[in-house]
Amino acid sequence: MLSTQNISLSYGKRVLFDEVSINFTKGNCYGIIGANGAGKSTFLKILSGEIEPNKGIVSLSPNERLSMLKQNQHEYNEFTVLNTVLIGNKKMWDIQQQKMRCI
Repeated sequence: MLSTQNISLSYGKRVLFDEVSINFTKGNCYGIIGANGAGKSTFLKILSGEIEPNKGIVSLSPNERLSMLKQNQHEYNEFTVLNTVLIGNKKMWDIQQQKMRCI
């Protein structure tokens, strides 16, 4: 399970998130909606560990993983679908690249 506890993030006086706590439970499907600039992508970057919140923690259960691709859909045009999925998980992508160098 992926969860957040009291996530807060602000840039100067602009508060994007304040005390956000949520549990993403296995088997459910979630969507994040909001106006442009509301912080949807920033929240996903916090979940993935790409950026740190000002306060709070993100927890991922043992033996679980989170993968995330950048928003620029054209960045992956030269990759197969399988490789694009692997790119979303840096550890898996690095292992795949090492494996390909050994062949």
